Amino acid sequence: MAAAAAEFVQLERERATATDPSEIERLQHPRLEAQAVLEHTMIAMQGMLSERDNLRNGQAGVGRHTAEPPAYVAPPPFQLPVYQPPVYQPYKAPTPAPDPVKMPTFDTPPAVERKTERREPEWEPEVPEREPEEAPLPAPPPPLDHPIPAPNTPMGEGREVILQGFNWESCNSKNKWFDVLTNEVQLIKEAGFTAVWMPPPTKSVSDQGYLPSDLYNLNSFYGSQDALRRCIRAMKDAGICPVADIVINHRCAEAQDDQGRWNLYTGRMNWDQKAITTDNPQFGGRGNHGTGEDYGPAPNIDHTQDWVRNDLKEWLHWMKNDVGFGGWRFDFVKGYGGQFTGEYVGETQPFVAVGEHWVSCNYNGSNLEYDQDSHRQSTFDWCQSTGGTTAAFDFTTKGILQEAVRNRQFWRMSDNQNRPSGFCGTWPTHAVTFLENHDTGSTLQHWPFPTDGLGQGYAYILTHPGTPTVFYDHWKDAKLRDGINELIAIRKRCGIMCNAAVKIERAEDGCYAAHIGSPRRQVEHGTCDEIDMSLPSLCMKMGHGDWSPNADQVGNARWSCQSSGDGWAVWEDRRYCD
Repeated sequence: MAAAAAEFVQLERERATATDPSEIERLQHPRLEAQAVLEHTMIAMQGMLSERDNLRNGQAGVGRHTAEPPAYVAPPPFQLPVYQPPVYQPYKAPTPAPDPVKMPTFDTPPAVERKTERREPEWEPEVPEREPEEAPLPAPPPPLDHPIPAPNTPMGEGREVILQGFNWESCNSKNKWFDVLTNEVQLIKEAGFTAVWMPPPTKSVSDQGYLPSDLYNLNSFYGSQDALRRCIRAMKDAGICPVADIVINHRCAEAQDDQGRWNLYTGRMNWDQKAITTDNPQFGGRGNHGTGEDYGPAPNIDHTQDWVRNDLKEWLHWMKNDVGFGGWRFDFVKGYGGQFTGEYVGETQPFVAVGEHWVSCNYNGSNLEYDQDSHRQSTFDWCQSTGGTTAAFDFTTKGILQEAVRNRQFWRMSDNQNRPSGFCGTWPTHAVTFLENHDTGSTLQHWPFPTDGLGQGYAYILTHPGTPTVFYDHWKDAKLRDGINELIAIRKRCGIMCNAAVKIERAEDGCYAAHIGSPRRQVEHGTCDEIDMSLPSLCMKMGHGDWSPNADQVGNARWSCQSSGDGWAVWEDRRYCD
């Protein structure tokens, strides 16, 4: 019985001290059980005691005791108490307390140092970690005291994005190509392109237009002159600059001389053998020596002749002011001196001007060399020979980038000064970057970019310095189109211009990463690596290596991934995100 009583008392104490309703409820059931056990134990104990007393009485000759119920006694009647007012007692001040007895003092013994060993519990409950509250975004730094002036570039305002609006087979389209482009003008505008490089518009011996004959005849395999003019008008109405493909290194004659050589021209530019360089004996040229590399399939035009240049400048004025073109893309510019291109551009003042200066990269056997400085220097020299009036396609970046993507050799993307290793790293305002064109890709496949790495390639050229160009076939590819459009939108939101600053964060096997934005200082040649954090900027990576601008605390900012794909990602500074 003592054990039952002890258990009941313990439960009563716990219940009395509990304050939580759920704890009180939990103790109620065992308390009732303990109470019942105690009551049964007490009844059993009383029975045992009564049996013991009867046994003793029997031995003593006393009859068996049977308990009788007590008689009923009525309680006394209830009486209402009579109220008695309290007796008044005058106030007496309390007797002062005697002086307190001073307690004896004892010296406190020195504390005994106890050595205790903490034992790790064998099991600890798992407590979920609380998400740390994110600190507010840091305020951007104040703007520069002296804003950087707009870039001095032949490529429009420095913020252009170009679409090459054709491929090698566009001339064979079931629907005439100029009509196709006209119908796509709105989509081109919505994608963010500001200029469209159009195919050669003149009459040509070849379907593609690169063997022109009568330059004033604009009925080509791409469509009629009227269709061309409608297309140009639609682009200009949409705020898009139509860029003509100008092929003036060579010109095919339409009549033969008395020796059967094709060297007599018709139409408004009715030249003869004197317009052809002497480097083309098979065409009977009687002009001066050429000023560039010979082009074998057609008579090379002698640009040293004043009257030839005057005719060409008159034709370019007509193409701009009458037909409506706003820019020039010069074909095969290594075939004649760059000073002549500079003269044509200076005379006509197009919105954009770019030349195709395609020379071979540096190879060791079949392996692309790391050092491509001499290759990009040749492009630099050509642009300089035009007086800086004309940009050039960045074949150096194409060669390096496609090799890096194909073999995961992203260390190629940084030169020995930690700048972009292509032409866009030495003269970005004059570099027009691209991955593919009608010659290198399309059906010709002369020097193709790896197809499975096109997303990485566009993540690079659409975020980096230079003026990027997107190939028509890639923009129309359903797998690439959304990514390209997103990258163009990011470029515009972050204000990335052709002279953008670049800080390369990583360039190694498997990973390239960089921070790109507006420059903090003006650089005439090369790229600035100081980024103005008072303006929006972006970070990007190529390759499957692990990298994040947040982990590396790039720019002391926090970054939000805005677009990504297979092997690439682009982040924006969260302070400027909507």
